[in-house]
Amino acid sequence: MDFSERIARMKACRRAKLMKFGNWIIALSYVSSYQASAARALIDVGAHLAAIAGQKNEKIEISMRCTRDFNQVTGIHLGRDVAKPLGEYLQGMGGGHATAAGVNGIGNMEKGLKHCLQLVREHLSNQ
Repeated sequence: MDFSERIARMKACRRAKLMKFGNWIIALSYVSSYQASAARALIDVGAHLAAIAGQKNEKIEISMRCTRDFNQVTGIHLGRDVAKPLGEYLQGMGGGHATAAGVNGIGNMEKGLKHCLQLVREHLSNQ
């Protein structure tokens, strides 16, 4: 891992906003690059779900990761249940796998992360 990726991972941890829903810890953060690596880092330090945003001009990218346990117990598929509708909301595209997904769109990071959290909350409260 190169130096700039290490720094991005540490910045994501320092900037993380943590929320607890039931027994689940959700981490939201932002970095200018290495969003996927930063999301994995937050999972490695204890989050059950991590969403990391990055923005260049009007373009926004959000990378999400979750633990297999989170996916299996909640039934939330990040690609289908979160990334796809989030991509549509941000006038872009989203998709991925059950435990790893990504979104590209237009807007700002705060708005994107807020809507991401809203989608997760909706699925958690429907259980």
